[in-house]
Amino acid sequence: MLKERVISALVGIPVIVLFLLLGKYFFAFLITVIAIISLDELYSIFILRDYKPSLLIGILGGIALIAATLFGGKPGMVAVVALLVFVALTWQIFTQGSIVNTGLTLVGLLYVAFTLSHMVLQYNLSFGRIGVLLVFIGTWVSDIFAYFIGSAFGKRKIAPAISANKTLGGSIAGLITPAIVLALLFLLPWLPFLKQQGVFLTLLKGFGMGIMIGIFAPLGDLVESRIKREMRVKDSGALIPGHGGFLDRFDSVLFTAVAGYYYWLLIK
Repeated sequence: MLKERVISALVGIPVIVLFLLLGKYFFAFLITVIAIISLDELYSIFILRDYKPSLLIGILGGIALIAATLFGGKPGMVAVVALLVFVALTWQIFTQGSIVNTGLTLVGLLYVAFTLSHMVLQYNLSFGRIGVLLVFIGTWVSDIFAYFIGSAFGKRKIAPAISANKTLGGSIAGLITPAIVLALLFLLPWLPFLKQQGVFLTLLKGFGMGIMIGIFAPLGDLVESRIKREMRVKDSGALIPGHGGFLDRFDSVLFTAVAGYYYWLLIK
């Protein structure tokens, strides 16, 4: 499993770097693809348990939400969220659908598309492209080292009812390692922090971002694990070796994308 996780990260990072370098439209397209596949996997899990979320509203709404974020920024994103709530509730009235299914449709949109759209917002900030890349790197470093240390040395389970593999040792490793890695990456000359603020403050900001990612990444993983446990499925899909589906691969990113955006706003 560790080997597959490392390979997935080594393949995924160059792809993400390529789309980051190609420009904001290409990057938004990549985020849209990730959102569509993840939404489809999430709704498919619900459907397996006889719920009926609207795939049409979910998929088209996810595309609209990311597009609105790309062209309209935060106001566009908020406007589309409000519109989607109206559309989903109206759909429930005229189809005589269940309010539960409407809720699941909206939960999927907020959980996947709304969170990922924050990466599109961060891209447009000063040095945002590098900031987005650091969010991905920090998240994957946290995931890999938490899994490695937890599997090798972890004994005390922290959430056995939700995820049997989460251990205290792994969680500590998943908190500390991204802090160290990002603190060092913040010293790179492509970022303005070292030149403007010196070594100490630069290391401190990078360390803070790593700690934040180390907190939010496992929370994202636990949320998805709780959904899968309740829906009685092992994986969201089978597209990515070592992880399962796209949602299994990007569950932590859903949370760190939001945290990364607001942290970057704070320090830029």
